[in-house]
Amino acid sequence: MQSKNTARLLILLLCLTANLFAIDGKIRVFIKSNDKVYTSQKVTVSIELLSDAFSITDAKITFPASNTYIVQAPQSASYLGKEEIEDNDWQLVHYNYEVYALQAGKIEIPSVLVSFSASMGYGQPKKEFVLKSAALSFDVKTPKGVKADQFVLVTDNFRLTSEIKPVKEKLIVGDAFELSVTQEAHGVPDVLLTPIIYKSNAFLRVYEKEPELKSALSGKYDVSRTDRFTLVASGEGNVTLPEQEILWYNSITEEMHVEKIPSIDYEILPDPQIAIDAKNAQQKQLLINGVLILLILLGLYTVLAPKIRHYNKERKRQYEESEAGKFAMLLTTVESGDATSIDRQYYLWLFSIAPELARGGIKAVEIIQPSFSDILKELDLVIIKPNTNFDRVRFSSEVQTFREKLLQEKKSTKQGLPITINPL
Repeated sequence: MQSKNTARLLILLLCLTANLFAIDGKIRVFIKSNDKVYTSQKVTVSIELLSDAFSITDAKITFPASNTYIVQAPQSASYLGKEEIEDNDWQLVHYNYEVYALQAGKIEIPSVLVSFSASMGYGQPKKEFVLKSAALSFDVKTPKGVKADQFVLVTDNFRLTSEIKPVKEKLIVGDAFELSVTQEAHGVPDVLLTPIIYKSNAFLRVYEKEPELKSALSGKYDVSRTDRFTLVASGEGNVTLPEQEILWYNSITEEMHVEKIPSIDYEILPDPQIAIDAKNAQQKQLLINGVLILLILLGLYTVLAPKIRHYNKERKRQYEESEAGKFAMLLTTVESGDATSIDRQYYLWLFSIAPELARGGIKAVEIIQPSFSDILKELDLVIIKPNTNFDRVRFSSEVQTFREKLLQEKKSTKQGLPITINPL
């Protein structure tokens, strides 16, 4: 029983497959004749899908991209019908595509790619067709007085208008106004209307908005394009908005027309408030800079003051421990200290510059400077007998001479010692 059901399914599948491969399909692509075609005028490319099946679906038609024409696809098929081919009824779907020429001469349309599906009815399998047409071409004429490579809008009605809000002859730097330019035409696609361009300069900044395109309008003009701009006065002086010119050809009267938007002159004056604001801003900036500098200095002082104090303290300590520091302390002590203090400070200094002399005592000093040894003996006597006279001025003079001799001797015997014992 199961084998019989399987056989029936196989037979049914073979029938369906046979019916599917029996379906045929083809296309026809042709251009409807026109007496004369100018740039921006259209030719109609008709595309027909045919199949001997019961229905045609999933139609997709693709024109090759080109810079010599633009294509407007229909919203739906122009009509459906039947055609008898070799005693068989074929289903037919007819589409009309509008092709607009962008230049004169011979316009080539390479193969149009067409795909669709056909089936024998609802629920039946579909057979897909992918077909290509032969190349098409049509000739485009140039209106009299126009160069062959120049695009000219060809229509039976065209209008160019502009509007400025607010209307002024004099502007102040910073003033803004709006300019709109509207083109209206009949029987052409809105995308063929020429874009209007205004460029920024040293006096006016131009801000362009998205153009507004309209089609399927009622009345004398069925398409329009509006270009809108916001212009801002940016520099003082005299400036001219350039003239705009659009060329179009009347297909009925066969006459060339030039539509113009005249140039507009403006005088741009300086804004006095800007100078005042600039001065106030400069003063404010100076004040801010002063405060910032003060804060930076205060911050640096807060951070560096402890380090500076430590550095100065260390420098002072090093100086006091150096030979020069100890010698200065000795001279200070000679001026106001007692004999014991002078003697102690003298030996502290002498140990720092010539330890061997400090250990040799007065005898060692006498060899170098006998006159200084005499005043040293007076100092020793004053220590024992405080009431004895002591010549402090002479001591200071002798010790300074003695120091110079020692430094000179050290410098000649060992370069760099004074620097070592006396840090910078």
